Amino acid sequence: MAESRTQTRNAVEPAETNEQTNINSSVTRYEGDQPTEHSVYGTRQQDSQLVFFDGQFPDAETARSGDVQEQTLAVLDQIRAMAAESGLEPRDLLRTTVYLTEMDHLPAVKQAYAAFFDGQRPSRTVVGVAHLPNDAAVQIEATGVKR
Repeated sequence: MAESRTQTRNAVEPAETNEQTNINSSVTRYEGDQPTEHSVYGTRQQDSQLVFFDGQFPDAETARSGDVQEQTLAVLDQIRAMAAESGLEPRDLLRTTVYLTEMDHLPAVKQAYAAFFDGQRPSRTVVGVAHLPNDAAVQIEATGVKR
């Protein structure tokens, strides 16, 4: 009985390995995925035309001197610049995840989103966190789609 289990396991392993290879081969990295002047984090694009933007946060000066709305607008500008490098516009952003050090800052984030996005805003999830890089109050990651 132990032999048949080993044979079955061996028969399954190559299929799992091939499936894993296929999953990884659908992800494409581009030169622009490396840190850019707009971000220390990159972008990942998949064959499905989805583009994933790593979490963006304001630079140290903006984090130190700007209120949450200013920080949010600065981060959204970074995302806009990275999206443009990938051939996307703000209207192509489908989803964002906003990380806030204080959930009481949500109204300021909503105001920044209203000012930044012209009518069509991406879906948004907000997550409370203890700390962010640069002592920022906000960090945003985004997913866009090439149309």
